[in-house]
Amino acid sequence: MTPVTAAGRPWSSIAFRLALYYGGLLLLTMMVVLAIFYIQMVGVLSARVDRQANLDLKRLQIHAQQYGEDSLQHEIHSLLSDGVDSQTEIAILTDPDGKVLAGNASILPQRGLHTFGLRDLHLRQSGRTITGRVAVAQLNNGNILIVGSDMESLRDIEERFIRASLAAAVIVVILAVLGGVGFRRLVDDRAANIRHVMLQVSSGDLGQRIPLSTRDDEFTRLGRDINKMLDQIEQLMDGVRHVSNTIAHNLRTPLTRVLLQLRSARHLTGEHQQSLLERLEQEVQDLGTVFDKLLQIAELESGMRRQELSPVDMHDLLADIEDLYAPVAEEFQSSLQVTVQGHPFALGDADLLASALANLVENALKYACQQPGGWLHITAQQTGDTIHLRLQDNGPGVPPDRLHRLTDRFFRAHEQQPGHGLGLSSVQAIVQLHNGSLHFANLHPGFEVYLRLPAASPPSA
Repeated sequence: MTPVTAAGRPWSSIAFRLALYYGGLLLLTMMVVLAIFYIQMVGVLSARVDRQANLDLKRLQIHAQQYGEDSLQHEIHSLLSDGVDSQTEIAILTDPDGKVLAGNASILPQRGLHTFGLRDLHLRQSGRTITGRVAVAQLNNGNILIVGSDMESLRDIEERFIRASLAAAVIVVILAVLGGVGFRRLVDDRAANIRHVMLQVSSGDLGQRIPLSTRDDEFTRLGRDINKMLDQIEQLMDGVRHVSNTIAHNLRTPLTRVLLQLRSARHLTGEHQQSLLERLEQEVQDLGTVFDKLLQIAELESGMRRQELSPVDMHDLLADIEDLYAPVAEEFQSSLQVTVQGHPFALGDADLLASALANLVENALKYACQQPGGWLHITAQQTGDTIHLRLQDNGPGVPPDRLHRLTDRFFRAHEQQPGHGLGLSSVQAIVQLHNGSLHFANLHPGFEVYLRLPAASPPSA
């Protein structure tokens, strides 16, 4: 089946919008930088022109005062013909009415000037109209001295700078759009595999997995997490199917037996009928116990009781376990010993933890303490944020190939022993509810159950 591709307008893609937003931010940043550069460049050049105009004006004024106007005209001619900035340099001497007496330009329109100092002035020079940045002063005899520079070169630089900035902005916009389209396609291609797998899973194919890239990027990590989730879902569904099949298998025989015995009871009378009905009552109670255990496991696995967790005094809890089961062990000429180091507190539900420990102790007593000389040792200690519980016995242990199945529902390692195979499943569900772990190991001889539970701070007095 071909991968699912994204549909809709480009703007509907968040990847496209993010790329455009980034392009817009880049464009804004570039325009701000260019504007600062432009202001600095124009400001420096304008200040240099103004400073040079003032220096030349003062020098010519001093020359006129010292040597007279005839010498001033000669100095203006020398200034304009010295070959330094001759193409942009402006120097004009006019009478009060604006008639040019010396210089290389004329005022447009011809008029007398009454505003002095630095200013922009329209001039005609070599048959063309220009704008000059000039310094204007009136001499002692009323004539007007004008000195400055042609601003056309600066205007040309400004225009070139603006055109280059606009071209750069257009290029950035085009690249942003192209980048947005490319980024959208890239994200769509990577997301298409995820959508394709999700569609397959929603259609019931739980074996589908997202292909992972060798690059450890965000999509690879997301795909890895989704694959883990799909693995867990597949395991849970397999577990549900297994439990359903096991329940049907385990209940079919006792229900058939109950039905046959009920039919037989109709033909019995007196004590025989009463005895048969009592056996039927016990079998129905056993079936009820199985269902109660299954419901408890389902409730624990759903986490419905997680909000009830609080500090549990493990010293008192294990003392109660010892008081309850030590006499049972003594009846079989066996022993039960509990050792608690310190005074640990577990974060949990006291009733559930007591139920889990009772299940484990009953299993140990069933397998290890049925013969004289059997023993069961329970130790508890806290290390950091973890409480370690170990239940060790000298029983026959469990075949190694069956260790990994001990917490499976309806599984019994020793089928000759009575039971429903739900005790350790319940213990596993309780431990998982408490964010702990449960491990089994053979001791040669003997057997060990190892629990780790999160510790809690002692409750305040």
